[in-house]
Amino acid sequence: MDGFYIGHKPVGISSSKFVLDISKSLNTKAGHTGTLDLEAEGIMIVALGQATKYTQYFNILPKTYEAKGILGIKTDTQDISGNVIQKIEDVNITCEELKSVIEKFKGKITQIPPIYSAKKINGKKAYKLARKNQVQSIELKPITVNIYSIELLECNIPKFYIKTVVSTGTYIRTLINDIGDTLKVGATTLIIKRTAIGKFDNESVGKVYSIEEGLYFIPSLILDHSFIKSLKQGKILTYQSQDGMYKILGEDGTFQGLAQIKNNLLKAIRMQSQ
Repeated sequence: MDGFYIGHKPVGISSSKFVLDISKSLNTKAGHTGTLDLEAEGIMIVALGQATKYTQYFNILPKTYEAKGILGIKTDTQDISGNVIQKIEDVNITCEELKSVIEKFKGKITQIPPIYSAKKINGKKAYKLARKNQVQSIELKPITVNIYSIELLECNIPKFYIKTVVSTGTYIRTLINDIGDTLKVGATTLIIKRTAIGKFDNESVGKVYSIEEGLYFIPSLILDHSFIKSLKQGKILTYQSQDGMYKILGEDGTFQGLAQIKNNLLKAIRMQSQ
């Protein structure tokens, strides 16, 4: 089976186990296009069969989350599963103040990933070092992410609920944490739900999309057999079109792979095996 399965990962199951269970259930090779925290739930795109060759291209898609946070508490994991490192009993913040601060996070921002994350330090995952109490050896570099939109859905101080659309690599736990820090009271995450990746949302759950359908965000080129054969042989062809990446389709509409056009030269990036 080749294609992209849209699944809903529940809370308490790792992304790797979620993918492994699907792989065993369908008896096919499987891989993910992006993980979710153990304590998070929501949409995951699982590549099946030959679709596993194309997982890296999904990182350009925006991701939509809904998250619940609580002001006045900071934990070492930035979510409620961690150890409390700061607590304020009386959170003197209004909903208007919270909304004003949240709106300031829209656009490109800098985040320092949480120490309990899969970011690697000298080849080792940060969370594994943290669990071994090697916190002093963890020095994570700031990353730039894009918050395309963010809104306050519910406010019942100290708890609040947000919806946000973000770029790949954004840590929602850190976003909640940084909102709390900006308000000078701290905050931690109670709930994270990923409700969409690009156009794939809750209505897509349980469906399998062909490789071509899954890569809907990449434009298509329809080529004849001789062109496709040459691309699979590694030849660079003259082809006049706009620079960029393209899905290559046969004249019968079958997906053949991905290719790049640059300066009117067409070169294969990854082609399907027959």
